[in-house]
Amino acid sequence: MNWDDLRYLLTVERAGSLSAAARVLGVVTSTVGRRMTALERRLGTRLLARVPEGVRLTPEGRALVRTAASIESQLHSAERGLKHEEGQLEGPVRLTTGDGFVAFLNPWLARFRERHPGVRVELSIDTRLVDLARQEADLGVRTVRPKGDSLVARKVGQLAWRLYASARYLERAAPLRSPEDLAGHAVVGFDAALARMQQLRWLEEWGAGRFVFRSNAAVAVAGAVAAHQGIAVLPCALASLYPELRPVLPEVELPPEDVWLVASREARKVPRVRALMGFLAGQFEESRSVMLGVR
Repeated sequence: MNWDDLRYLLTVERAGSLSAAARVLGVVTSTVGRRMTALERRLGTRLLARVPEGVRLTPEGRALVRTAASIESQLHSAERGLKHEEGQLEGPVRLTTGDGFVAFLNPWLARFRERHPGVRVELSIDTRLVDLARQEADLGVRTVRPKGDSLVARKVGQLAWRLYASARYLERAAPLRSPEDLAGHAVVGFDAALARMQQLRWLEEWGAGRFVFRSNAAVAVAGAVAAHQGIAVLPCALASLYPELRPVLPEVELPPEDVWLVASREARKVPRVRALMGFLAGQFEESRSVMLGVR
């Protein structure tokens, strides 16, 4: 066992259901279910029983929750002690990223602020690569590994891409059984500045049909697909936020993107920047299945 397993179990017990726990944890319900099933398998015992109103702890589950709550209390005490010794983290951290990550970052940053209420995160959404070496920002979430000795980069996961369309669009559109059928479909895409990405060039290589909508914002592209305008290549993590979207042509494998946390060496020395960098790395690890489109 590790603490994350116990934290998930505690959250399920407090929330009363897998779906409610998923909302608290900022993941999809299936992720919580898989974590609980894996924990039960490792322990060789049932911890949760399904009931009409959600889930109920078994006697073994209640015993483990008591242990987990005790560990949580000790961890909080230790954290408070460290804060007292090292001083409360305070001040701004300038974080930059593309708009496709914002929906995930918002709940994560709220949890970070609960731990460090003195830290003020200033989030900048920018499609260009903000120059961290010139201190335009303190920390960046990127899908391109930066170059230069003045920067520190930490790979925190991968971002999978797939073709998506809304269920309503698929019902009224021509059949889509192979990539060759894309020529008869409306396509939603990114503007020229982003269309050079390998995942997006794939559409043109297959002679995809006419583009009915383009944008330089990933959320705008996803929103257009959710509004039944056509088919698009989207990051799986972003598509998971739109219940009406369906993956199409699942046999098509598009190359994933690496996700990096990047800071200048000078910014990395600042305790509050280092704290946020470590916290976000942990959140990306917990959300790995969402980022890879595994349900």
